[in-house]
Formats: sequence, structure tokens, C-alpha cells
Amino acid sequence: MQLVEIALFAAVAALALTLIGYAVRPYLRAKRRASAREAIAEAPRAPVEPAPRGQAMVCPACHRDYAPGLRFCPHDARDLVAASDPAARAAGAGSTCPSCKRSYDAAKRFCAFDGEELVPLPLAMGAGDPVGAAVFAGGLGKICPNCSRRYESEATFCGRDGEELVPVN
Repeated sequence: MQLVEIALFAAVAALALTLIGYAVRPYLRAKRRASAREAIAEAPRAPVEPAPRGQAMVCPACHRDYAPGLRFCPHDARDLVAASDPAARAAGAGSTCPSCKRSYDAAKRFCAFDGEELVPLPLAMGAGDPVGAAVFAGGLGKICPNCSRRYESEATFCGRDGEELVPVN
């Protein structure tokens, strides 16, 4: 009888620890994300050189072409570079966060925004992702909460100010 009580106590203790783990996990993830956001805010950013007027832009990560006037890629929030820059065309694809869809250089392993492990860009984009310009293609799509510019549904970030887009109601 005493052996059965010990086994039941061990089972109840294991279930209680599992329940506590599930309750604490969201707090730990939020803390990790907050520390990653602080690291991004404290990290010095290289000054972004605006492209000359009328020059097409290209994303160094996903290699999508964009019209002049945008500073950030609407799909992965990278700073755009001039399309005439041969180094931008030859750069490797890099890695992407599966959660927030931000893109990073191939040397990075974790997302600085939310701490998720990065995956190769072609895997994150999927085979059916069409590559094209960031033009609102109809339907409701998404909108930038800062400048109110509309984007296609698959865009994630504003090309003008880098803000994360929100769905249009």
C-alpha cells in the first residue's frame, strides 16, 4: 500500500510541475522578447544612405525590386539598397525568422526581435510565394499604422518607415 502511495505522489508531482511549466512559459518568452527588443534599440545602426532620386531599389535579402522612394523591404524589413549596386545583387539570401518574417544576414542564428531560431530564406518564403513589386493588388490587404499606406496581404512591413503592417478590417 505504501508503494502505491509513493507512485501516486510522484505522478501528481510530475503533473504539477508540468502545469507550472506551461503557466510560466509565456512569461519567460515575453522576457526573452523584451530583452531582444532592448538589444535592438541599444545596437548602433549604420546610417542609411538614401538612393538618388528615380533610382530603383532592391532588397539585399530577398532580391525583390522596388520603385524609388521606399527605404525598407515590405516583406522582411531590411534596408533597401540601390539596384545598380553590384554587391547587393551578388549577396547571399540570408536567414528569416519564421515568426515575424524579418530577414537577417546568413551569419545570424537567432532573431533579434523575438529570439526565434532563423531558417533559410527560401524555406521561409515557400515555393508558392510570388516575387513581385509591393503594390496593393486589390482586396483588403494590410495598412501601415504610421503612414497609412496600403500593401498587399503578403507584405509584413511598411516600405517607407519599416513599421509592422496591420490587416485592414
